[in-house]
Amino acid sequence: MSTFDSYNNLEVTNFNLQAHKEVAQIWTQENTTLGIMNWGYTNTFPQSMINLINQSPITKPTVKRTAKFLQGAGFVGEDEIVSPRGLTLKNIVSILADDYAVWEAFAIQCNYNLKGEVTGINPIRIADLRFNKFDELNYASKVGYHFDYGRNSEIKKQIQKSVTTSDIKWFNRFNPNAVASQIKETEGGISNYLGQVLYHSESGHSSYPVSPLQAPINYVLSDVENSILVRKETSTGFISTYILKTSMDDEDPSLIALESAISESQGARGYGKIITFAGLDPETLNSTILEEIGAGGAGAKGVIESATLTYELDHKVITGAYQIPPALAGIDNSTGFSGEDLTEAYFVFNAITKSGRDTIESQLNRVLKNSVFNTKSIKINKLNLEGDEILADPNVKPETTEQAEANAVFADMSGKQFQGLQRVVRKYNKEEITKAQASQMLLGFGLTAEQINVWLDE
Repeated sequence: MSTFDSYNNLEVTNFNLQAHKEVAQIWTQENTTLGIMNWGYTNTFPQSMINLINQSPITKPTVKRTAKFLQGAGFVGEDEIVSPRGLTLKNIVSILADDYAVWEAFAIQCNYNLKGEVTGINPIRIADLRFNKFDELNYASKVGYHFDYGRNSEIKKQIQKSVTTSDIKWFNRFNPNAVASQIKETEGGISNYLGQVLYHSESGHSSYPVSPLQAPINYVLSDVENSILVRKETSTGFISTYILKTSMDDEDPSLIALESAISESQGARGYGKIITFAGLDPETLNSTILEEIGAGGAGAKGVIESATLTYELDHKVITGAYQIPPALAGIDNSTGFSGEDLTEAYFVFNAITKSGRDTIESQLNRVLKNSVFNTKSIKINKLNLEGDEILADPNVKPETTEQAEANAVFADMSGKQFQGLQRVVRKYNKEEITKAQASQMLLGFGLTAEQINVWLDE
């Protein structure tokens, strides 16, 4: 099995760690031909990972759910167009959130005017970027863009060819202070200047990002393999597999007719369940023999049970890599979840994804503050239970210092602490404890007397 086929052929029916060493171990190696640092064993790692995610019934929705929380519920200025391609700030944040969910990294390309101000913002997918050759301190001064480094992109152009040095578009790293000198050094001036790229990776300035899925990659592969197994078995109706032994040649019309007759007798789903050994020694084989080796319908239950157990294990590990609460991940959902459970789950996962939202905000704000756009900074609102994208009202007066200090209690509260607070309130509402007892316990969470009265409906 070739490396290309093992990652990108939807008809692949067998996965193993050795065949997937591209995604099982991350390599960064100098490519002297292209002047880049290869990302992966054959420089196809990021797109290979994306292709696997798209084939995994568990991983794809897990990543999309995380991206949704990173994207949040909108922000003031989100409709401002900031790209010559018509992208709004909301579009930009959405794409950055998608990449951060997969890689904990993202990239923003910036166009400039002669004053060194940003005039255009375009997100570039991390999978399409490579560092230039490292210097003596292992730092990269530029990043190079190509739409299909490994020729395994999900988007196919009419003309496909291997990447060459002339195909790579090189961008300087983000540094507005260096724009004037870079334009001056560019042949043809600003008309040929490609701008800069802000490349953010949680792994470091000049390190390719490590996906949250890297550690559980074998479970991602397991999920893909499991889904293929289920597809194969259901498409053949869980019928038995047969070995057909014969001394006839494999192109003998009689043999071909016999195979067709057996398939037809098994019904519409019988195709592909016959293994033929043709041209056997007639002295050791007295006649054509058909042997059943599968359990057929009797084995369907075993296959389904095994597939279900595998799915549940893969589900827990993959969603666990993103710390998605059970109520959002759909784990242990046999009795359902209450509205209160979902409210807590949203609170917890908003807290878990807060650092990612903050990173997207801060890095994009570095670009916006040095731009010609009206919006100079953004603040992403957390996602609410209904998923409504409600913008902050610009006419609302800013909160007072006292309000900000009071609200900070909840902003700094962990998910576990918030759950404890809710348990106290529930006990009080059920009259299991007195108001005095509840108030005393709520004081331990840092609430003021006014906040305690609100929580106890006073």
